[in-house]
Amino acid sequence: MQYIDRPKKVSLVLGSGGARGITHIGVIQYLLGRGYEIDEVVGCSIGALVGAAYACNRVQELGDWMRTLTKAQVFRLMDFTNPRYGLLKGERVLTILQDVFEDVLIEDLPFKYTAVATDLEHEEEVLFTEGSIYTAIRASIAIPGVFKGVVHGDKFLVDGGVLNPLPLNHVTKKENIVIAVNLDGVPAKEEGLVAKLNPVGLLQESFYAMRRRLSTLSLAYYQPDFTITIPQDAAGVWDFHRSTELIDMGYGLAEEALRA
Repeated sequence: MQYIDRPKKVSLVLGSGGARGITHIGVIQYLLGRGYEIDEVVGCSIGALVGAAYACNRVQELGDWMRTLTKAQVFRLMDFTNPRYGLLKGERVLTILQDVFEDVLIEDLPFKYTAVATDLEHEEEVLFTEGSIYTAIRASIAIPGVFKGVVHGDKFLVDGGVLNPLPLNHVTKKENIVIAVNLDGVPAKEEGLVAKLNPVGLLQESFYAMRRRLSTLSLAYYQPDFTITIPQDAAGVWDFHRSTELIDMGYGLAEEALRA
């Protein structure tokens, strides 16, 4: 197989999707190994977190740490709080991340980084392109009802994936190769399974169907040069203990997508 031969500067769009986003690490490792220069990252939720690690030159360290996680360690990262505001504070994760990369100002990063959150009250996207990268991550990963939302100025912010799970519209370097990592690929569902689900399962499947449609529309409208698609059922939201498998999956799917 021949690999594409063209200018290799990349704008990388990293979608949201919980533990499936650990595949982003494998994608980045593949791109760097093939000589691509990622000089713009746009991410929401887990995509904002992995993109921040790359921007801080610590994506390898993040992957190494993720590979060590067990189910018990993942559970210990859950800092439960008053369920009125969300099940988890989300502060313990950021505290642990300090061992991987330090908080920095986004404007001091060596390339363009954008994290996407959602202003829930006004139903608008909020972009973090300056200020604390930890604040950007914390707002972007605030899954409603799971992580406590973030008050930022006069806004109440939650997960960027609520409105835009694959934020291709915020790429600024149009001259780059645009590569999207879509975490909402079609799952391999058993025929007739949906009709057998309980109410919670139906609600979950409805939410996933909505996300897939949003991502599909974004891809159709903005047409990135390459799309790396991760099946929605590749991992559950909290399956971080499967990080080794997911990093390897991201690497393999990136290789498949970028072959000429």
